[in-house]
Amino acid sequence: MEPPDRKKRMLIALVGAAVALAFLGKFFWSFFKDFRPALNNGGQGSKVPLLIFGGFFVLMALAVVFSVVRGIRKLSKPDAAAPPREDKPWLKRADWAAGKIKSTAAAPVKFFLLWAVLALALSAPAVWHIPQELQKGNRAILVVLIFPVAAFYLIGYTVVQGRSRRRFGDCFFEMAAIPGALGGTLEGLIRVGARIQLEHGLHLKLSCIRRSVSGAGEDRSVHENILWQDEKVFAPNANLPEPEPGSSGIPVFFKLPADQPECCARGSEAILWRLEARAKMSGPDFAAMFEVPVFKVAEAAVEAADETDPTVALQMPVEELRRDEHSKIQVTDGPAGREFYFPAARNLGMAVGFTAFFLVWSGVFYALLHSGAPVLFPIVWGVTDALIGWGCFNLWFKSSRVTVDSAGLCAVNRWLLFTRTKIFDAGEVERLETKVGMTSGNQAYQDLQVVTRSGKKFTVAGGLASKPEADWLVQEMIKALGRRA
Repeated sequence: MEPPDRKKRMLIALVGAAVALAFLGKFFWSFFKDFRPALNNGGQGSKVPLLIFGGFFVLMALAVVFSVVRGIRKLSKPDAAAPPREDKPWLKRADWAAGKIKSTAAAPVKFFLLWAVLALALSAPAVWHIPQELQKGNRAILVVLIFPVAAFYLIGYTVVQGRSRRRFGDCFFEMAAIPGALGGTLEGLIRVGARIQLEHGLHLKLSCIRRSVSGAGEDRSVHENILWQDEKVFAPNANLPEPEPGSSGIPVFFKLPADQPECCARGSEAILWRLEARAKMSGPDFAAMFEVPVFKVAEAAVEAADETDPTVALQMPVEELRRDEHSKIQVTDGPAGREFYFPAARNLGMAVGFTAFFLVWSGVFYALLHSGAPVLFPIVWGVTDALIGWGCFNLWFKSSRVTVDSAGLCAVNRWLLFTRTKIFDAGEVERLETKVGMTSGNQAYQDLQVVTRSGKKFTVAGGLASKPEADWLVQEMIKALGRRA
């Protein structure tokens, strides 16, 4: 006998499918009833251009039916495995329990291709009527071109993804120990279904992410905030292992911080740990992404602090990495000590993208001011616009210079004609460290912080795109203080 919750979910799925199918039937009945007279009358009086906008909702209905069918098939399968123990939550996912996780970087090519074909089919009648509608002065009909443009974009995207899939095959991350223990390590091997010949550096990145979901339906939005991130870059001449003939292995080793949260999901919020591997190559780039289990394990023997990183020999030296990524950060020895100069506008791509976002946001703010909207909306939007504008100003015009010697540390931040100086005596400095600052997509920019013996933290420089470079700068500053790195 099936459990009550499974019966309930199957009933909800069937009702959803029935509603979606009813909507499809009503739409196509109206469509074909209108389409035939339109052909006989040369397209005059046709409602096809109006009906085409319903095509978007038809696609949504088809997606609902597709999801419902898959859900019913999944729910109808009996649970062969025993229920997972509550003290081992990573056993709730079969791939986590097996320690073999498939990459989620590859897009669902067949799904995107289906949507592209449907978009072309539904928009074809309206596109056929565009010349006639333009002769009548109906320029709004050009809006329907959004559908074929989106369809061709999806087709191009699926071609790129298909080429990448054929070139590299399936990728799996095989964990050395399950799960990754906070305060311990995440170790394993990424198995690639083809031999990889690196042309540039291969970036391995591990991130702890807080994901929150707000809204529902078309208003549903997903926001990800990176809490912690570490990165390694393998050299182009790295000798990657070959687990099987014609395949490649990418060794993974990350020390996990003890003070970060474990994987969990509570309501609309979730904590996830994401492992990424990316490399630029001629033709399709290599990309693999895995959601890995990281938990607090009480019985784990945590000795990560003394464990040697076995991937050190594969990693690119920091000096070579700085040259390869065209780092604009300057490190020199001067009469006052070792100087670290962080020029303004050093992250040009991010500055341009952030400025474009600021201009769009400001345009909406201007429209709100002249639209007669309730006064609360322009106020809230204006305050946010000011904060975004300040961030944009910092990206373009803020520079930092940190001078370090055995006597202490001097940090000078400059905004055009304005400067702010902070001096720390050597005895006042407890340590220097990196911290996640601004984030953009899956990229976290590091801040350099001084932690005083009183526990206060001060950011002396920020916006470092490379975690290995940020760690190297911290080590160089510690050496300049006359301490052991």
